[in-house]
Amino acid sequence: MDQRSPAIERRILLFGQTNLENSILIGNVHQNTGIECQLIDVRHWRAEWEFEADRVIALIDSGSAAPERIRELVDCLHDLQADVGIAVFNVAKRHPSEQLISWPKLNGLFYTGTTHSQLCRGIESLFLGELWLPRHLMAAFLERTRERPKNATGFAGILTRREKQILRLTATGATNAEVAEELNVSMHTVKTHVYNLFRKIGVTNRIQAVNWAKENMHELHDKEEAEATG
Repeated sequence: MDQRSPAIERRILLFGQTNLENSILIGNVHQNTGIECQLIDVRHWRAEWEFEADRVIALIDSGSAAPERIRELVDCLHDLQADVGIAVFNVAKRHPSEQLISWPKLNGLFYTGTTHSQLCRGIESLFLGELWLPRHLMAAFLERTRERPKNATGFAGILTRREKQILRLTATGATNAEVAEELNVSMHTVKTHVYNLFRKIGVTNRIQAVNWAKENMHELHDKEEAEATG
């Protein structure tokens, strides 16, 4: 019997005005990526959203609303515990939307003039857990925020014992359901721990979390070495 895991379902939610330009954009994105894309009009940004897909990219039109309202939308999306990545597009140079790259789930920023082809490539990268941010913004952000670590004993000390357990299981490729079964806890408990540990280590998806664990959790390295020599 085929025991392969089902393919991850992906979906794009475009937050912007209902107009011809965005309708054409949705069609091009779907045609070039094969990913279902839904437009949520600016008038309904405060609605409650149900995410049926496993992975969702929220694509926000920077020119569709005032900067304060866009920030409110990013704030709302950031608090969701679903696997949602955020990107803004149609961003003018020196627009307040550039400052949103400091938010953990804001993984993509596309300037005005970005072609549909470039946007599609960026979206595909976002679904792979990569960042699509202008280099000069990233350089300026690092310059502002980098400092010597206060904890010289290792970053893994910021996690609780349960969070480390979940992160180790995640590194093996286990799903949330499998983690819940292994630890004999509920799915809700696992999702809460995952949300907390993602926030602590500054990542937004499983790929980034596993990479963080490999760099900062010595016990994970010890286990891998033992399995390789066992």
